[in-house]
Amino acid sequence: MSDKKTRASGPTDDAAFAALAQALTPREPAAEMRLRMRRRILADAARPRTEVLRAAEGEWKPLVPGIVIKTLRRDERAGTQTSLWRIEPGAAVPPHPHTQEEECLVLEGSIIHDGVEYFPGDFLLAPRGERHKAFLAPRGALLLIRSELIPDPAKLAALQTPAH
Repeated sequence: MSDKKTRASGPTDDAAFAALAQALTPREPAAEMRLRMRRRILADAARPRTEVLRAAEGEWKPLVPGIVIKTLRRDERAGTQTSLWRIEPGAAVPPHPHTQEEECLVLEGSIIHDGVEYFPGDFLLAPRGERHKAFLAPRGALLLIRSELIPDPAKLAALQTPAH
């Protein structure tokens, strides 16, 4: 309960809570309630906490010519992934559509999109439904991208082929 008029507990409140606690008769929870509580506590204790991928771990995989990616996290259920993209000088990310939002943080180098150059620390957010023009990287770049699941390289290569 969140009541803005509630004040911080003080000595009077502490005394009242102690008196109430002494007045209560302890009750053993029902067996079913104990079982549910135990399952919930054990499930929470078994849940992994922080996942770590060290810089030297993981695999850089070619995506399209001049671009390799290293997947940091893939969430099949949500249909998203987080990855590093290393773009060689002169390479370009082909035009592509978005079925979900895409977040891009420039870590190193620079990229040019639609005539604007972006540098380390610049963040781009593409909304669902947007179709990007090509991203150019004349000096190369390293990007951190959270996006929809990336299709296999053959599908991306097809995006580079002009439609007739």
